[in-house]
Amino acid sequence: MMMASSSSSSMACCWLYHVFLSFRGEDVRKGFLSHVLKEFKSKGINVFIDNEINRGKSVGPELVKAIRQSRVAVVLLSRNYASSSWCMDELVEIMKCREDVGQTVMTIFYQVDPSDVRKQTGDFGKAFDGTCVGKTEKVKQAWRQALYDVAGIAGYHSSNCGNEADLINKVASDVMAVLGFTPSKDFDEFVGIGAHIREIQSKLILQSEQVKVIGIFGPGGIGKTTIARVLYNQLSHAFPFSTFLEDIRGSYEKPSGNDYRLKLRFQKNMLCQIFNKGDIEVHHLRGAQELLSDKKVFVVLDEVDNWWQLEEMAKHRGWVGPGSIIIITTEDRKLLKAFGLGIDHIYKMKYPTNEESLQIFCQYAFGQNSPDDGFESLAWEVTWLAGNLPLGLRVMGSYLRGMSRDEWIQALPWLRSTLDREIESTLRFSYDALGENEKTLFLHLAFFGTGFKVDSFKRCFANSSLEINHGLEILAQKSLISIEDRDVKMHRLLEQMGREIVKKQSMENPSKPHFLMDTKEIRDALNEDTGNENVLGIRLRTSDEIQINKSAFQGMNNLQFLYFGSDTIRTPEGLDCLPDKLIFLRWYGCSLRVWPSKFCGKFLVELIMRRSNFEMLWEGVKHIPCLKVMDLSHSWYLKKIPDLSKSTSLEELHLSHCRSLLELTSSIGNATKLYRLDIKGCANIKDFPNVADSILELELCATAITEVPPWIENLFRLRELIMCGCEKLKTISSNISKLENLEFLALSNKGYCLHDHYVDDENIYKCYDLFEAIVEWGPDFKRSWILRSDLDINYILPICLPEKAFTSPISLRFRSFDGIKTIPDCIRRLSGLIKLDVNKCKKLVALPPLPDSLESLDAQGCEFLKRIDSSSFQNPNICLNFAKCFNLKQKARRLIQTSACKYTVLPGSKVPAHFTHRASSGSLTINLTPRPFTSSFRFKACILLSKVYDQPGDTNDDDEKEGENSLTSMSYSVWGKQNGRTVGSGSNQLLIPALYGNKEHMYIFEDSFSLNKDFPEAEETTFSELSFVFIVDDETCKVEGCGVRLLEENHESAGGEDEEKDDDDDDDSGEDEEKDDDGGEGDEGGDDDNHGNTEANKETEKKNLDVMTRLSSWLRYLKK
Repeated sequence: MMMASSSSSSMACCWLYHVFLSFRGEDVRKGFLSHVLKEFKSKGINVFIDNEINRGKSVGPELVKAIRQSRVAVVLLSRNYASSSWCMDELVEIMKCREDVGQTVMTIFYQVDPSDVRKQTGDFGKAFDGTCVGKTEKVKQAWRQALYDVAGIAGYHSSNCGNEADLINKVASDVMAVLGFTPSKDFDEFVGIGAHIREIQSKLILQSEQVKVIGIFGPGGIGKTTIARVLYNQLSHAFPFSTFLEDIRGSYEKPSGNDYRLKLRFQKNMLCQIFNKGDIEVHHLRGAQELLSDKKVFVVLDEVDNWWQLEEMAKHRGWVGPGSIIIITTEDRKLLKAFGLGIDHIYKMKYPTNEESLQIFCQYAFGQNSPDDGFESLAWEVTWLAGNLPLGLRVMGSYLRGMSRDEWIQALPWLRSTLDREIESTLRFSYDALGENEKTLFLHLAFFGTGFKVDSFKRCFANSSLEINHGLEILAQKSLISIEDRDVKMHRLLEQMGREIVKKQSMENPSKPHFLMDTKEIRDALNEDTGNENVLGIRLRTSDEIQINKSAFQGMNNLQFLYFGSDTIRTPEGLDCLPDKLIFLRWYGCSLRVWPSKFCGKFLVELIMRRSNFEMLWEGVKHIPCLKVMDLSHSWYLKKIPDLSKSTSLEELHLSHCRSLLELTSSIGNATKLYRLDIKGCANIKDFPNVADSILELELCATAITEVPPWIENLFRLRELIMCGCEKLKTISSNISKLENLEFLALSNKGYCLHDHYVDDENIYKCYDLFEAIVEWGPDFKRSWILRSDLDINYILPICLPEKAFTSPISLRFRSFDGIKTIPDCIRRLSGLIKLDVNKCKKLVALPPLPDSLESLDAQGCEFLKRIDSSSFQNPNICLNFAKCFNLKQKARRLIQTSACKYTVLPGSKVPAHFTHRASSGSLTINLTPRPFTSSFRFKACILLSKVYDQPGDTNDDDEKEGENSLTSMSYSVWGKQNGRTVGSGSNQLLIPALYGNKEHMYIFEDSFSLNKDFPEAEETTFSELSFVFIVDDETCKVEGCGVRLLEENHESAGGEDEEKDDDDDDDSGEDEEKDDDGGEGDEGGDDDNHGNTEANKETEKKNLDVMTRLSSWLRYLKK
C-alpha cells in the first residue's frame, strides 16, 4: 500500500561504479587495501579509487561525480584517516550522497576504535586536530558531523575478526548482497518506498550472522506485505531457492491444544513452494531442516501471528544454509522478540507523512499525485479520516474515484461514521486473536479515545478484575495501541472499529453491558426512564445542543463512565441523581449550579468538571474513599469546595481560575496522598495552603497569598513551588532553603514569571525585572535547582539558596536582562562554587567577593560591568572570560590582568606594560645576558586579537553566536639559542574562548615549557636568546601583538623589571582615568622597549618577523 513518487531519485539513479573506496594510503595501501581490491576484483565488483586524480586543496567535481555514481561507498577508517583533509572532504561528500541519493555506506574500522572516530579522541583525534589547524569553524563542524555520523554506522571491526582474510571476504560478500538491491520499476509509483527499502537494506548489511533475519512489524494495513514483496522481487533472483508465504495467519486454523499437524502442513507447504513440487511429504518436524540446512534460500513469512509458525525454526538456527535471508512480517512484536531478534533485526513500519498520505490517496482517487481543482479540502479531510493508514487511503480513494464533488460531499458523513468492510476485516485480525482481558481493555480504550492518560486509565481500573499493565503491554506489542509521553494512542480507524464492535455487541445482546457513543442513541437514552440498566459508559462529543431531564440517569444503575466532552448539554431542571457506581465523571461546561442530592460517590475515582457553573458541591462530609483526581478548573462561580476529610485517596486537586473561591477547606490537610495542588488564578485566597507533607507540586500563581510560612520546611518532598504574579507576596521564610528535594522555585509579584522549567533567553529578556539563578551539582552536575523571581535578588537569593549549595561542589548560572545589577555577597560563602556564569546578565555592574574555590568565571558580554572586588581570583587555576566587557574600570582591568590564572580574556588594544617583552606581531625575540635557567620554567603571555572578516559569508554581526560559549585553539612554541645552537620546546596547544565582535581583545595565560628535553637530567641551562611565536587556529582572527613576562619561583620578572605597582586608584576617579584606560591603552603601553624608534628596536622588529616566518613554518610542519 506504500505508493511511491516517480521522482524518487534514490531509486532511479544510474550507477557507473559498484564501489567507491575512501582510505588513507599511508595506513593501508601496501597490505590490507591490496587484499581488499583483489577480493573485489575476483567477485566482479567495479571499484573506483582516487589514485589517478591529482590531489589538490579540496575535493573537485571529478571526485564528487565519482562518489555520486557509485552504488556503495566503503569507508576504510584507519588511525591516520583524519590526518588528511582530502579524506575528510571525501567523507563529507559521501555522507551527503548517502542522504541525498540513498547511497549505501559501509564502514571498516581498521585498527581504530569507533568511539575514537565518533568523539575524535585518541590517536585518531590527534590526527584530526592537526588537520583542523587553519580551517574555518564551518569546515571543522562539517568534518566532525561526518565523523560522528559515519561512526554511528555499525560496521566491520578488524579487532573482532580472527584474520583479515575472513574480514575481507565478509565485506565483499555483503557488497555483493547490496548490489542485488537493484530496484524494480514495478514499484516506481509507490510513495515513500525508497526510505523503507534503504533502512531495511542497511539492517541486512550490518548483520554478521550467516543467516540474516529481518522482522517487519506494524499495524494492519500499514504496508508490511507490500514492503516484503518489494524486497522479495528485488532479491530473490540472487538465490537458487526462494518463496513468499503470503498471509500465513489466514491460511491456517488456530491450534487447539496440539499444533503438531499444523507444523507439518506448514513445512510441507513451504517446501513445495521452495522446490516448486507438489508431492513433498514431511513426516517429522526435522524434515524441512534436513532438506534446507545446506541450501541458500530466501524466505518471506508474511503475516505471522502465532508462535507455532516460528517455533521449529527458532529451535534450530541451522534450518537453512549459510547466506540465506528470512523476512518475517507481523503485527505482534512479541513474536519477533521470542524468535530472538534484537533492535538491529527489527524494522518498525512508520505511517506516511501527511503529504505522502495525500499523494497515496490522490493516486487512487484521481490517478495522479494531487487532487483535482476544487477537491483540495475534501481530499485533505478524507486523508485525515484514513488516519494516514495506507490501506484506508487506498480503499477510500478507490471508493470515491470518478464521483463528482457533490457526490463526495454526500459520501463524507458515511465515511465519518462507517468503517469499510475491507478495512475492518484487515484490522480485526489482531483484535480477534486477543484474549478476553485484552479485548475488554481495547474496547474501553476505544471508548475513552486516543490521548487518554495511561495513569488515568490505570486509576479507573485499579479495583477491577482486569489485568491492566500486562494487557496494555500486549495491546502495544500487537500494534493496536502505542504509548507516547504517558498518553495512550490508538489509530482513529482502530478506534472506529472498536466502537462498531461495541455497537454490534449491544444490538446482538442488549442485556450485555455496553457503551453509548452515538449522539442519537445517547439523546434517546437520557430522555427515557427505563431500559438503560445495561449502559456501562456514555461518551458524547457534539456541537448540537442537547437537553436532558432531571431524571436522566435514574435507571442507569450500572453506569461507570460518563464523558461529556462539550458544553452543549443543558439541564434546565437540574439533576435528581447520578449513578452510584460511577468511576469516571468528566463533564466539560456543566450547567448545573447545585450538585445532585442523590449520589454516594463510593466508587468515584476521577471527577473532572472544568468550566462548570457550580457554586458549591455537596454539603457536609461525603465518604468518597476512591477519589484520586478532582478538577474544577475555570469554574468561575465556585465559592467553596466540600469537606475532604474522608477523601483520603485524593492525589490531585485542580482549582485554577476559580475566581470566586474564597478559601481552601482546612480538611485538605487530611489528604495524605495529595501530591499536586493547583490554585493559580484564585485571586481571593490569602493563606498558604495547609497541605500534607505528601505534596510534590504547588502552583499558587496570581493568588493573594502574602507569605511563605516557616512551616514550609515540613513539606520535605516538595519539588516545585510556583508563585508567579502574587502581588501581595512580601515575606519568604528562610526555612525554604531546607527543602532538599526542591527543584523549581518561582516567586514573583508580577504576572510574567514563566512556568516552564527551561525557557530560552529571549523569553527571559522580555521580562525586564526577572532574573533566574540555576544551581547544578552532583555527578556531572546533572541535578539542578532553579529560582526564577522579580523580587530583590539581594533579599531573595540568600534566603532561598539550598543549604547544600553552601557546602557541595556546584556551578551557578544567572540569567537576566535588567533584574541583576549586582550579585549578593552571599556568593562568597559558597565554599564549593566551581563555575560562575553571568554572561546572560546584560546590566550587571559589579561583582562581589568570590570564593577561592572558583575555577571558571564567564562574564562575556556584560557590557555594563565596571567593578570587581579586589579579593577575588585567588585560585591560580581559574579561567576568566571578560570578552566584550568594555566598561571595566582600570582597577578591575589591572586585577584581571595581573591575577594568577589559567587564562583570561578581556577587551584591550595594547599589551599591558607589566609584560616586559612586547612586540606588534605574533612573535617576539628576547635577547638575554647569558645566564643559567632552570630546565623548566614558567612564563606569562598576552596576545592581542582582532576579528577579521575575509571569509566568504562572514559578517560583523556575531550576536547570534555570542551565547554559544564555543572554544577555539591557540598554539605557541618557544625556541632558545644555546651556544649558537637553536633548540625548541615543541608546539603546545591551548583552548581559548572564541572571539566574537569586531573589537580587539587580549588573551592572557600562564604556562611552562622546557628547552632541555634532550637532557632532562640537567637542572640548569644557559641561553642567550628566547623566541616565542603565537598562532590562533581561527582564520577569522588575527594576532595584532604579543607580550611575555618570564617568571621565576618568586614570580618576579626574569628580565629585571619591577612589577607594576598598584596605585589603588578609585574606581570612580573620573573621566581622565577612563580616557587613559581606553580599553587597555594609556599608561599601560608607555615603556615598551620593543616599540621605540631607535635603530636597535627596528632591527629587533626585523628579527621578530624573520623568526615568526621560520617558526610558523616549523609549527605547521609539526602539525602535519
